[in-house]
Amino acid sequence: MSQSLSRFLNSSIFDGLLFLLLILVFLADRLTVPGFAHGILYTPILMLASAGGSLRRLSITFLISLLFVWSGILIMPEGQQAILQTQFVANRTLATFALMAIFLLSSYIIRSHQQQTKNQQQLKLAADIAKLGYWQLDKTGLIQLSPEAAMLLNQKYPSQLSQKQFVSLFTDNQQAALNQAINATLNTKHAMDGEFTLTHQNNPRRLRIMAYPDQQFPSHVQGVIQDVHDRKLVEANLIEEQRRSHYMAETTLQFMWTVTAEGMLDSVSRFAVEFFGKPEPDILHNWFELVHPDDQTAARERWSHSMRTGVAYSDEFRLRRFDNEYIWFLAQASAIRNEQGKVVKWYGSSINIHQTKLLQQQSEALSQQLQNTLDSITDAFFTLSTDLRFNYVNNQAVALFNIPHSQLLDKKGIENTDIDRSGSLVKKLSLALMQQQVMSFEHLYEAKQLWLDIRIYPSTKGLTVYLRDITRQRREAEELKLLRSAVSQLNDVVIITEASRFAQEKANIVFVNNAFERITGYSRQEVIGKSLKILHGPKTEKNELQKIKAAYSTWQPFRAQLTQYHKSGREIVLELNSVPIGLTAGWYTHWVSVERDITEERHLQKQLQLAQRMEAIGQLTGGIAHDFNNLLTVITGNTEILIDELADKPALQPLAKLISSAADRGARLTSNLLAFARRQPLSPEAVNINMLIRNIEALLRSSLGQKYELDLNLNSDIWPVMIDPVQLESSLLNLTINARDAMPEGGKLMISTERFNLPTDQQTSANELKAGEYVKIDVMDNGEGISQDLLDKVFEPFFTTKPAGKGSGLGLSMVFGFIKQSGGHIQVQSEPGRGTRFQLFLPHNEMVSPAPVLQEIDSPTTVQHSKQTILVVEDNDLVRHYAISQLRDAGYQVLAAADGHQALNWLASAQQIDLLFTDVLMPGGISGHELAKQAKQLRQTLPVLYTSGYTEKALTDEEKQNGSIPILNKPYHRAALLNRVAQMLTYKT
Repeated sequence: MSQSLSRFLNSSIFDGLLFLLLILVFLADRLTVPGFAHGILYTPILMLASAGGSLRRLSITFLISLLFVWSGILIMPEGQQAILQTQFVANRTLATFALMAIFLLSSYIIRSHQQQTKNQQQLKLAADIAKLGYWQLDKTGLIQLSPEAAMLLNQKYPSQLSQKQFVSLFTDNQQAALNQAINATLNTKHAMDGEFTLTHQNNPRRLRIMAYPDQQFPSHVQGVIQDVHDRKLVEANLIEEQRRSHYMAETTLQFMWTVTAEGMLDSVSRFAVEFFGKPEPDILHNWFELVHPDDQTAARERWSHSMRTGVAYSDEFRLRRFDNEYIWFLAQASAIRNEQGKVVKWYGSSINIHQTKLLQQQSEALSQQLQNTLDSITDAFFTLSTDLRFNYVNNQAVALFNIPHSQLLDKKGIENTDIDRSGSLVKKLSLALMQQQVMSFEHLYEAKQLWLDIRIYPSTKGLTVYLRDITRQRREAEELKLLRSAVSQLNDVVIITEASRFAQEKANIVFVNNAFERITGYSRQEVIGKSLKILHGPKTEKNELQKIKAAYSTWQPFRAQLTQYHKSGREIVLELNSVPIGLTAGWYTHWVSVERDITEERHLQKQLQLAQRMEAIGQLTGGIAHDFNNLLTVITGNTEILIDELADKPALQPLAKLISSAADRGARLTSNLLAFARRQPLSPEAVNINMLIRNIEALLRSSLGQKYELDLNLNSDIWPVMIDPVQLESSLLNLTINARDAMPEGGKLMISTERFNLPTDQQTSANELKAGEYVKIDVMDNGEGISQDLLDKVFEPFFTTKPAGKGSGLGLSMVFGFIKQSGGHIQVQSEPGRGTRFQLFLPHNEMVSPAPVLQEIDSPTTVQHSKQTILVVEDNDLVRHYAISQLRDAGYQVLAAADGHQALNWLASAQQIDLLFTDVLMPGGISGHELAKQAKQLRQTLPVLYTSGYTEKALTDEEKQNGSIPILNKPYHRAALLNRVAQMLTYKT
């Protein structure tokens, strides 16, 4: 039935047409002679009413027809009512039976049609949900497809395919099997059912094809096509997930175990079998015997409690390894419940925490050692909370306050002691806490008449306070001040030296008065700690020195006259009257000399001794910095873990935080010692020399003055160099001031720049300049010049030709040292009366470029690194284990090596490595630098992150020059480690 006819049969126009036909038959029945069988004429109208398939329309038409059939007798003409009554009744009765029969039959047909339509719709819905389509192979060899089947096969509907075309829709390796299966169904009359892959625009899909022989038509085959692609993907993913879960359980370095609802251990992972060295059945039945005897009771009680209550299980105990050594583990388990809330299974794991336990024990021992140290020091020491209440006091502080230890810690504040009657100390404590600044001052403890040297170290959690009794020192200082005031008013020189019975040159000066400074030109600070020998010179009388030596050896007073030298170099003659002073037992401590005139202090020797002392401190500090910072790294990092683990134990967590604070103070102490010893590297960066000179041009001109002319000849075609710009500016300013002093009547200073290339064949041993490319800076003046006998000494420390007070003699030596440290060279050319020329050679570095900016990571948890692998190379076992633990906890894959040889084995393998994290100073012949160099040869793009506890030795000279070497200084915290690693990996990608 066409759609237009269907719409017409279900329209109101058709309803009107039916009613009009009923009226016409009724009128015909009214106007004709009864018996004409007009009642029968309603039957075709009733049949026409059933054509639209509407049961309601059929019922209404049926009822109207019955009404008109029998109502015709009432509206007959009066003359005809008595005629043929029997015929009329028979006619109407026959029409009624005919209408009823048609109505019942049509109703049955309509209901059957509606049910069939409903069934077809349900069948289509089911086919759509199950992604089913119908197909039929007829005797002509053509395959007819339903709309659903055509859609699944990406074919147009309606369409028919040959068997060959149908088979060609699937992958080549399956076409023969599909064709054979269809033919087998035709020939053997057996059903087929198989899965085949449909190829379409590089998007293959898995289809299930089923076929059955048609029982009605033997040469026909009918079947269905079902899309099972998504279901197969789900099944594959489920299988892969199960395989992955099983693999992880079997390969992870921790125990995975399950327990039945009754509390029986029923499975363990492979790692447990390897750890215990026993078959799995032995472990399942006797696992409590593997627990350390001292831990068994507590482990049983906690497990019994979890079994009774169903709460999660967590316990720490020791397990016996296959070699009979007990290892600490953290065991945890959770219950799985059914829908009724009943426990049906326990799933658990046991993690090796042996190293953490060992470090915890070490931390506790270190904490106790620290406690003992603080209690044994001779200075008072205490800490205050933010409300200035005591939370720690050592024994010396208890003795100072004369208040029992328990009372001080019983919510007492500093105001509850008698140390601060005026309130000034509390004010300073509050100020230090508010400003978060270290303070140091002297305070009078009025109640005990004690002077205290107080030092305050603030933090966000309170104050740390040191108090030292300096009463005696202040008293002695006052007495010494009085004595110095009296001696300083004398016109004669007063010198006090240390006593030495062997040689005068070993007697260091400990005191001089004002007259000494006035006569010799040396200040008191310049001579304290120096020997009187610094006043000697070429004309110092040797016989007088022998006389003095003899007096020293016998502790006898002596008089002598010596030719000595003023600070400016001029000769002075001094008359000495010296006596020994000291203990009554006959051992002397000092010599006191009263002299007319004064000797020249050896400024060079003083500076040299100071430099040697600084070098000694630097060597000592550097020697301990590496090992000490390794220890602090482990303590600091593992204390962070301990603090996190003790979050639910408020009684213990402050102790862990105290350990962390002490470790941080140790790290700061090491850093301060290195800074004091001048072991910090330069800060080189890429510098445009011309731009730097232009920037300081105004400063150079103002330093020269109006009498001088400054001429800049800067070659624009020069390379950038890697150098510390601040030090270079200082060096150029130093040379400018030297040039000015060499031209007292005015003159011209010229500064020029140019490229300079020294070939290898022109390099000589006499000329320290190495072959290569340089940026050369010439600084030339037309001043007085320097004589040849002095030219070789200009770079020596403290050498100067200037008058007294005009220079320290350190300027050119500082310039020389800086240029050498930067990998360059400096030369000087000069002749008396013809000026001086300094040439600075700065090496061209082809690798100069802005340092890469590493992106900062707020939280390690925001970095996706689950598949990145880091090779950790560290010779210190504790530091290595700590770093590995932190990186693995952050989700990285970690490889470990204890030295460079092990690391090279990993680097030479096919193992994926995304970052090399290596210590710099390592034993075994391969340092961190050499390892990184060989790593670059094996893996050119591999980033390298260094770590070291001593920066001075951690960086080579070359690395100090080019800067931006990625190094993580020890000790480091967990966040610093993870952020630095994430930066390196982020920059790599």
